[in-house]
Amino acid sequence: MLRFVWIRLSGRLAWDPAKHSHVSAWRYILWQKKALRQAHRLQKQVGFDIVHHVSWGTVSEPPPLWRLPIPFVWGPVGGGQVAPACLRSYLGSAAKAEWMRDFRMRLISLRPALRKTARNSAMILATNHETAQLLERAGASGVTLFLDTGIGEEFLPMQAPQRISRRELTLLWAGRLQPRKCLPLALEALAQCNDLPVRLLVAGKGAMRCQWEALSQRLGLTNRVEFLGQVDYSQMPALYRAADVFIFTSVRDAFGSQVLEAMASGLPIIALDHQGVRAFVPDNAGVKVPVASPQEAIAGLASAIRLLVFSPEARIEMGLAAWEFARTQTWNRRAELMSSWYERILCQRSKHFAPGNAFAQHSSDLPNLASRRS
Repeated sequence: MLRFVWIRLSGRLAWDPAKHSHVSAWRYILWQKKALRQAHRLQKQVGFDIVHHVSWGTVSEPPPLWRLPIPFVWGPVGGGQVAPACLRSYLGSAAKAEWMRDFRMRLISLRPALRKTARNSAMILATNHETAQLLERAGASGVTLFLDTGIGEEFLPMQAPQRISRRELTLLWAGRLQPRKCLPLALEALAQCNDLPVRLLVAGKGAMRCQWEALSQRLGLTNRVEFLGQVDYSQMPALYRAADVFIFTSVRDAFGSQVLEAMASGLPIIALDHQGVRAFVPDNAGVKVPVASPQEAIAGLASAIRLLVFSPEARIEMGLAAWEFARTQTWNRRAELMSSWYERILCQRSKHFAPGNAFAQHSSDLPNLASRRS
């Protein structure tokens, strides 16, 4: 049986999507406290077996639901990843805020609220290595890597998409046009491939559009880069089919749902080798570029573009590997895996659980089926 119980803040504390572009942290903290009180009441009425906090999926505001006298599952949770210091110059006015965020992430594992949540969790799912390591420093055991996104069956072709070899290679970049998505890395890499028949489609909207269009013009890419603006979700499958390669240049992302969508469409991935991409994208499903310096990152992206221009066979093989991975990440398969974990947690609980923190020490016995730890 599925039942929704809505928790809302009242009065001036209420979040109105028409007035607020995002939920502020302090509103979320107050909401969590109210949700905990409601959860205690429901626990007395219903008697739950497991409590699972899914969203927000960030280490910055750890949930207090572990205080219920039942096993607590947290995640998929991200937020432990930070933009590489060598690429912060690409963030412009956002660089200072990113530096402050980095400093906060270095200290957050010492925060009592996070340490209590980490130590009292039966299972924690993390979206990348950086977040998993932060949680382990905070005292978590048995952290499992697990994507915070999945793919709908309707989005995934039954058979691997067949790609035809075309004279011109089409790169696709999709996402919000905001500093941390770092489209300029792709633009500068494309500028190093002026001798090749390559074009770039940019799907998305955001405050950086005018600035990045101007950069495209300065780099001499006006006829090779097309800014499409916001593309309706229903139109994205056709856009993926029109492309040959997906390029992802975000300097801070848990993973990126568009990466999984592109993989489901059989596109090889070109991306920076860090964070969620490093943890989940198979090595044979694309080219992951090391992040050492801006010059090396751009050169690596350009080299990857050249490789896929001159080797259509590699594009086909990588695209097939990408599609095969996407098949393992459908919502139905993820639900089945999550259900099996619930069953194992309850089995462990019947043997080991006692009120308090006793269960957490046994969570390491759970299999790390979804992780790709290096």
